[in-house]
Amino acid sequence: MLMSQTGWLAAVIASCGMIYSTVAWAEAPADKTDAENTAYIVEQVALAAELTAFGRGELADVTGLNDFRSPEALVASGAILLRIHKQTAGKMKVSNSTVTDDEGKPIAADGPVNSFEDEASALFDEARAMPSKDKAALESLIKQAELVPERGASGGPQVINRTVKSGKTHTINLAFEPNAPANVTMRGSGKVKFEVVGPAGKVLWHSQGSWGYYNWQAGKASDRGITIKVINSGGPPVAYTVTLN
Repeated sequence: MLMSQTGWLAAVIASCGMIYSTVAWAEAPADKTDAENTAYIVEQVALAAELTAFGRGELADVTGLNDFRSPEALVASGAILLRIHKQTAGKMKVSNSTVTDDEGKPIAADGPVNSFEDEASALFDEARAMPSKDKAALESLIKQAELVPERGASGGPQVINRTVKSGKTHTINLAFEPNAPANVTMRGSGKVKFEVVGPAGKVLWHSQGSWGYYNWQAGKASDRGITIKVINSGGPPVAYTVTLN
């Protein structure tokens, strides 16, 4: 399992560097399997989600920085998503995993999933709207982030998008290839609780805010399944996306 909340500062520094040099983007090794390459991409989505949370000031309990906002972190997040968009040629498969409500009824998708390019553009606009001492310098960062070279396409990740209403819980049943890496990134438009539940019903991990990341090695066919719970304890409706390899 990997949760990188304690490494937020290193993540910000490393990812902001990606804006200045496309060389800093580490491609997935060519000798890896498709599952391993796509798992790597999902890790990058998780890093972008953490940077977004940091930029919005949602990690105060980890960083100790209250009332802190960082438009530069949002630009770094957008830069990562743009590179993923290029690397995968914009390919994102809609997962056929079942999503059910509290009564076990299936929940249909909200509609077409925004591309990583669309998400990046929205983050750049959000960064522009934040207070900044040097708007010209920020705009320069965005321009550099948008200069992403064309890259050889690899298989894109799978995505699930829904909206969970106030006081409701969504349950997502996932299955992965036996004996293969399994990576899941969760992110929401507002605060919800994400839970990762193992085959035996044990809660393996739960989030503290609007995003989360969990990875493991899928075992034999009989225990490769896992369940994601998205819990809205009473706030406004939250749109969320689950990305998996």
